[in-house]
Amino acid sequence: MQVITVSESLATPNMIKGSFASRKVHGLDFLHARNKAEMLAAIDEKSVVLVDWEGEPGERAELVYAAKEKSSRVPVLLLCPRSRAGSVFAGIKAGAAGVINKPFDHDDVIRSVAGALKIGQKTRPTVNVEFINPFIDATRNVFSSMCRTQIARKKIFVKDDYKMLGDISGVMKLSGTAVGTVVISMSTELACLMVGRMLGEKPGDKLTREIEDAAGELINMISGQAKASLVKTKYHFTISIPEVVTGPDHEIEHQPGVPNIVVVFEGEGHDFSLQVCLAANDQGAVRS
Repeated sequence: MQVITVSESLATPNMIKGSFASRKVHGLDFLHARNKAEMLAAIDEKSVVLVDWEGEPGERAELVYAAKEKSSRVPVLLLCPRSRAGSVFAGIKAGAAGVINKPFDHDDVIRSVAGALKIGQKTRPTVNVEFINPFIDATRNVFSSMCRTQIARKKIFVKDDYKMLGDISGVMKLSGTAVGTVVISMSTELACLMVGRMLGEKPGDKLTREIEDAAGELINMISGQAKASLVKTKYHFTISIPEVVTGPDHEIEHQPGVPNIVVVFEGEGHDFSLQVCLAANDQGAVRS
């Protein structure tokens, strides 16, 4: 197994190698490619490619395209400063399987690289950006029809930690030819306002069982509408009973090695997020 870090800087590949050394993880070869030609010469079927996401996003995305063209089975991860998280969607569209944030956390580096290599040895789930639009459209439709609220998309980025962005989250697990999780997360204030509109009542000011049930129903409706849109494609999935998680700084796990795409919306002066972590699973041809 080999880890190829594509970077103009010598410090970045040294830090990647140092993460594994610090945890006494052995058995990997570490290579430094300074440009596309060196990267392509080094790639084989037992590689994971780490593209340093410094510089112009289009040029960085071209490295991802080139690596995937050389071998579609080789996983590519982006090494991205947190300040540039909003720019990585170009790399995801090009075929990157995930993001490792800078400054590096040793355990995060090891977990991401090890997960990518493990996936690369099998029929690796791939990310299809066509997954995202049905969920964005469904979110707009549900908030408009059920909550009488027009929402606007503010930004989209990839998040690799488990911490959610709100006080209450509705979680839906999906399985079939599309596998993963979809989460909607919002503040207590917005949740109370939306539930009040759904029920035609004055909004409350704290989370109750009624509001938790409504949050679960929101993600249920969003997933159901997206499922109906995707049934026109080769992707079909079943959806679980929604779960609701509450509390400040709560966390929800997602699939390792799969881009966890977060879409931030604004409604009635409040931000909330839709989190989609889905990968194609050609082995799970479940139709419903």
